[in-house]
Amino acid sequence: MDDASNSRLELRIEDASEGRRQLRLLVDGRDLLDAGFALPIGPDPRSLLGPYSPLLPGPEPGEVRLHVAACTEYCCGALYMTVRQESGAVVWDGWRNPDLKDLDLPAYRFDAAQYLAELDRAGTGVEDWPARGVGRLVQAQLVRRPELLAAWECEFDAVWTWPSGPDRIDLTFFWRPAVPDRLDDSPYLQFQVELTVPAGDPVELAADLVDRLTSADPCAQGRVCGGSPAYAEQLGHPWPEDM
Repeated sequence: MDDASNSRLELRIEDASEGRRQLRLLVDGRDLLDAGFALPIGPDPRSLLGPYSPLLPGPEPGEVRLHVAACTEYCCGALYMTVRQESGAVVWDGWRNPDLKDLDLPAYRFDAAQYLAELDRAGTGVEDWPARGVGRLVQAQLVRRPELLAAWECEFDAVWTWPSGPDRIDLTFFWRPAVPDRLDDSPYLQFQVELTVPAGDPVELAADLVDRLTSADPCAQGRVCGGSPAYAEQLGHPWPEDM
């Protein structure tokens, strides 16, 4: 495929409401978030840009969550795609949104040099701190390998980091165990786990944190932060007194 048939990626950082910044992802001038996930505000640029950007293609194809609803994807959806490298190009395909069953976005093929240069340009000056880079890597692993949490009947939700806590990652996930003979929506609980990031290589640290989280019951490592008292009762789990 020649260069004329490649798409062109533009990553645009804009002001959003309440002093926030948002990232818009344009392919050949088309805003993908408007096409596949119509939310008024785009993702925080720090979630997708930087040295360990999940948009960087790896040795194997990997799924990337571009954006998620503030109320979690189980309520209003999320936009996913798969990024892969192919013969001097980077390809985005495998689009899905759990809340939009008829999502129909094509595969996009970018010249690798233009693509990587745009990632580098857009990421220049984006604020970063130790836990942010490691957090991006942890999120990428859990998105690309959902079976790690699924072994415990859990599903990844989000990773949160703040400049005020440069060595802290807050990770949330849902526990949704199978309940026999239940016809309506299954009960669930949301858990939060606090992870401390020591000094070291970010790639190795992320792999170690994911292993620690998924090698034993994740629910036993965190605290309930969502769901409902009724769901907790159905699942035989105590509901926090401070919620």
